[in-house]
Amino acid sequence: MYLPKPKTLEETGLSRELLLRLTQRHLQEEGTLSLPSLSDRLCLRGSVVEPLLQELKLLQLVEVRASGRAGDVIRYALTAKGQHEAEELRSRDGYIGPAPIPLEAYNKLVLSQALGDRSICRDRLEQALSDMVISPELVNILGPALNSRRPLLIYGHAGTGKSFLCHRFNKIFDEMIYVPHAIAVQNTIIPLFDPLYHWRTESQSEDMDNRYVPCQRPLVMVGGELKLNMLEVHFDRQSRQYSAPLQMKANNGVFLIDDLGRQSFSADELFNRWIVPMEERKDFLSLPNGLHFDIPFEQILVFSTNLDPETIADEAFLRRLGYKIELQAMAEELYKKIWMMNLDRYQLMADEKLFNFMVNDLHKNSGKTLIACYPRDILGISRDIMHFNGQAGEPLDEATLKKAWNMYCVH
Repeated sequence: MYLPKPKTLEETGLSRELLLRLTQRHLQEEGTLSLPSLSDRLCLRGSVVEPLLQELKLLQLVEVRASGRAGDVIRYALTAKGQHEAEELRSRDGYIGPAPIPLEAYNKLVLSQALGDRSICRDRLEQALSDMVISPELVNILGPALNSRRPLLIYGHAGTGKSFLCHRFNKIFDEMIYVPHAIAVQNTIIPLFDPLYHWRTESQSEDMDNRYVPCQRPLVMVGGELKLNMLEVHFDRQSRQYSAPLQMKANNGVFLIDDLGRQSFSADELFNRWIVPMEERKDFLSLPNGLHFDIPFEQILVFSTNLDPETIADEAFLRRLGYKIELQAMAEELYKKIWMMNLDRYQLMADEKLFNFMVNDLHKNSGKTLIACYPRDILGISRDIMHFNGQAGEPLDEATLKKAWNMYCVH
């Protein structure tokens, strides 16, 4: 995708008022700035920024500051009048950063980067999940589910690997996308780029619009800490800045709601919030001033829960979910692969008899099924015990393994 730098104010798609305001905020923040420095901060060409400075000079809001020595770069600063006006602006909107892109440009960008008809083949899925041990049956279900782009419910007992699996979904879709630093809804700026979810992939060429950041497809993951207001545009009264809702940050990627049913609000409230976006692939948002707008809802929405789905969702909502995938106990040969992987991970030595002891004595006598968390956690505890007792480098034995089991399991 080619996103050229705008050469004129009109090509930015932004109002003159917004850019004048943002220019003043940068000058207020830095004290004095040269034209190149200000252009870098705004991520706009000098040919766009210079007319803004000239207009602010005419309005007696900006003045030229220079030491008078030959060859010095001309620097700009706010006048006393400009400082007063900038402070007024800051009290209403604290955003300071690159110039935004208009809402219309954002919506077109998201639709152009949508997963759409990009199909996942078996080889690609298996490569993305190569650091996991999963059954061929799960691959056979998961591939079509992700290709459908429909909402997905993954459920099963704790420890079956639901979160571990979902963490890898964005690795399956490995194309680079562009995420804007911020968007402008009329003259309101909403920051969007979030380094917590948007990972830069490469530097841009000089002629590319630096208001956009090249990123991996995002994975936004939330659990019991999710609040309904995180799904709306929020205004922070302390920073005086807006924040984008989580589903907006997840656009063109994966949005995982983990631990469904353990939030502080009912699952029905969450489901009601998602019905329209899931059906229309469009989300409707509003600003505190009452301005309404819509954005594309272009992401794979994944729900994950340890609870029985029928106890937290009604049948009507479950029908709206494209696929329901249950993660169950593992076959012994897959469980053994996880055992071996974790022996390597913790640098432990153990013979075949110790694995049989784990399965035939510890698991069967306690009635606990073979799920992925046990080798990882119990071998980790075994390693800790051996290091504490000065046994690092010695073979793991039944007594230590049983001690680790008893420390881990509730009896």
